[in-house]
Amino acid sequence: MTAATHVRSTWLALTACTALALTAACGSDETQATEDHTPVSYTIFVDGTQAVPPLSVNQDQTVRIRFEFQNAAGDDLDDIATTHFAGLTINPTAIATVTRIAGQNYQFDVTGAVPGSGTATVSFGHDEAADETTFASFPFTVPGGGGGGN
Repeated sequence: MTAATHVRSTWLALTACTALALTAACGSDETQATEDHTPVSYTIFVDGTQAVPPLSVNQDQTVRIRFEFQNAAGDDLDDIATTHFAGLTINPTAIATVTRIAGQNYQFDVTGAVPGSGTATVSFGHDEAADETTFASFPFTVPGGGGGGN
């Protein structure tokens, strides 16, 4: 074996090993192991002000509700809001309407419809159903008479 042949065979072996490592690291089922996109908590903002449940929205009043989600490491998940969605469900549905804000996957307009008490449930997922992570429900009330809420 000549020196040139030895260098060429060593170079080919290194190239093959590098290609094999890259092929093993990348694939069509690749997941993002270094970034945890699973929320474990959230913060609620009502008309831009941080709020803590229980929440209330007066009859005929509309408020903007925005969520900020955090993963187990405490990282804010706003950077994935274009590919992930919040969900907000009010039960009974008759007491309030919930409308997602177009282009704002973590925001909703909530309007008090009829006086009553119920629960609100927040969820999170990869589509508008937001059915991959569901958090514990909290009290939600629509008092009568209009005026301020939260």
